[in-house]
Amino acid sequence: MKDFDTLLKNSATAHGHLCPGQVVGVRMAMLGCWLIGLDVPTRIDQIKKLIVFVEMDRCTGDAVAYVTGVKLGRR
Repeated sequence: MKDFDTLLKNSATAHGHLCPGQVVGVRMAMLGCWLIGLDVPTRIDQIKKLIVFVEMDRCTGDAVAYVTGVKLGRR
């Protein structure tokens, strides 16, 4: 997995701005992936092992989606 600073910068670019929700979302996604042993969650053989539930939307959800490579549904 890429380092925190790189993921945060790219996530903020994809989201449109940097905010506290981006920081929380990137950290949550990195920790979650580490806890279940995914080192590159966006790789096709690993993304199939991942289901993400995010109770916060907007900034945090966008960051989690960016780091993990999943597509979030609509509420």
